[in-house]
Parts: sequence; C-alpha cells; structure tokens
Amino acid sequence: MSRGDTRVAHAQREGRVPSVGQVTLAPDAMPESTAIERRDKAVLAFTLLTGTRDGALLTLILKHVDLEAGRVSFDAREVTTKFRKTFRTWFFPVGERRVGSLPTG
Repeated sequence: MSRGDTRVAHAQREGRVPSVGQVTLAPDAMPESTAIERRDKAVLAFTLLTGTRDGALLTLILKHVDLEAGRVSFDAREVTTKFRKTFRTWFFPVGERRVGSLPTG
C-alpha cells in the first residue's frame, strides 16, 4: 500500500455516541403498548442500569439479579462473561429513579 493508503487505513475516526442525557431519556421515549415493546423497554433499562455487555445479557437469568441489594452476579459457569470471569456489579445511579420506584406491571 502507498503511504497515503496506509495513513487512511490507520486514521482514527471519532465515533458518534449518545450523551448521558440522551441515554437516560431513551427508555421513556420507547413505546409500551404491547408485551414485546414493554420487554424491549425493560431490557434497555436493565442494560443502562447495570452496564451489562450484550453477550452476558443474553445468558443472564433472574436468579442472577438481586433487586434488594441492587446488584447482578455474573457467574462464569452460567453467564457468558468476557474472559469467562465471575464478578458482581451494582446498579449505576441513573437519574432520580430508584429500583423500588420502577413500575412493576
């Protein structure tokens, strides 16, 4: 490759990412008229609350989530974690909402 092509190939490009404000508003902007829409909204909210990677999210089950303690246990024997590590994470503070104030219906 020419030097110019090499520079183009190695150029760092700034990726566009949403702001924290946009991310926290996203669940409120989602429709919730069907069970699937409510599920999608809950999955997004859970992802924002925990910072869970998509691969791990797919393999989590309810027993891994402790609402009272506000944490998620990632057991590498049951959850597909990065580098197969076992760890715990606590809910991130997102706005004024608390787990106890989330809608249950």
